[in-house]
Amino acid sequence: MGSYTNKILQRLRDRRYDFLLLPQDYDGVQKDIHDLVKSWIGHDKPITVFDLAGVPPEVMDLVVGLLSRVLFEVMFWGRELPDVGRQRPLLLVFEEAHRYLPSGEGYFIQGYARRSVQRILKEGRKYGLGAVLVSQRPAELDETILSQCGTFIALRLGNGSDQSRVKSAVPDELAGLVDLLPALRTGEAVVSGEATQIPSRVRVELVEPRPSSGDPEVANLWADKNPLVADYLRAVANWRRQRAN
Repeated sequence: MGSYTNKILQRLRDRRYDFLLLPQDYDGVQKDIHDLVKSWIGHDKPITVFDLAGVPPEVMDLVVGLLSRVLFEVMFWGRELPDVGRQRPLLLVFEEAHRYLPSGEGYFIQGYARRSVQRILKEGRKYGLGAVLVSQRPAELDETILSQCGTFIALRLGNGSDQSRVKSAVPDELAGLVDLLPALRTGEAVVSGEATQIPSRVRVELVEPRPSSGDPEVANLWADKNPLVADYLRAVANWRRQRAN
């Protein structure tokens, strides 16, 4: 009993669970689900980003599944309403999809996100809802979800199992094009499916300024004879606050 109580206390003290344990004004009276959806997509910005980097992996499946289900239900039941559903199409982009849409069983909530996204891919287009899956490991993605994708944009892939998964998802006559995947340069991609009349090898224009996602210059940094004093105190403080600044 003591061990179980300690686990509950740990969750209550973990700031990463505040979104779940401290819903603030969302009590169904002051604010309800429609207020939440309005804050997501009822504004004048073209893009809404859900930053789930701080969500514990134990509940990632549940969070992604709930987000997907709420948006699907709103688009379904509002499909003929002004500026909702078919009157205002919505595209969901699932970044790092292999983390929460894996092949086989999930980690904690068994496949809740997978079932929600499968429904979007199978039925969503009729209600103005589409989906894009982004992953560096297509071999780990759920087969049913991958088979529902109408267009494939594949960048350089060196892993044999990833190449095989892409090859199995495209028509047989395109197998030769998939063989080019290991040799693609940065920014090059193989595109096939409904978005292009013929399968093509294309060059994607690189974004400027580049996002802060490059590799560190390891050799130069290790060779630096006068490194700065490491601020481990602030690093640990950020960890506890779950904030990077």
